[in-house]
Amino acid sequence: MKKYLAFYIPYFLFVLTFVVLILCNSKVDLHLWLTSFYTPAGDEFFRYYTYVGDWIPFVVIAGLLFYRYRMALFVLVSQLATGLVSIIIKRTWNEPRPLAYFKEHFPNIQLHQVAGVHMYSAHSFPSGHTITAFAFFLALAFYTKKPALHFLYFVLALLVGYSRIYLSQHFAIDVLVGSFIGVSITILSKYYYDKYPMKWADGSLRDVFSGKAS
Repeated sequence: MKKYLAFYIPYFLFVLTFVVLILCNSKVDLHLWLTSFYTPAGDEFFRYYTYVGDWIPFVVIAGLLFYRYRMALFVLVSQLATGLVSIIIKRTWNEPRPLAYFKEHFPNIQLHQVAGVHMYSAHSFPSGHTITAFAFFLALAFYTKKPALHFLYFVLALLVGYSRIYLSQHFAIDVLVGSFIGVSITILSKYYYDKYPMKWADGSLRDVFSGKAS
């Protein structure tokens, strides 16, 4: 795993930073601080960028079928595995989202909301978008050689996680745990995936359309 230190090292620093912030601040104070950096440009960016942790990975998976089955299949497997864990945990711990939590406990505090964003009220823990994003970008890192791209993938995943806080869809703890689930399950998936080499997976739809596939 030394090949992916450009992803793992900043991720470790992110985890360490968030653990300290969560332990040293109340959930309310931390959320208000993390959402205090809003701007009109930030509203527009995070309103749309948050979808990278939603359906975008599956569009990429479809495109990867034309590049290599193996890569597309692994990204799909990691997405399905992390998605299943996300659903189970969300249904087990039905925690209120920030909007519902503040309305119940701090009705005088108005959270910043972005126009056009549907606000959810339940199943806050953990952040499913964050799970999806970290699983997706780490899976891409596993098939990329350049450390600069590994670092970029981490930044892109982190931005999805922060978008969930920025939009007041999740608390910091939801994002932290979500990132851990996405990373850890993707690592485990890669370990078991590599134990079963599939020669046919080295092909692609390009081979089919070009007549190279036998």
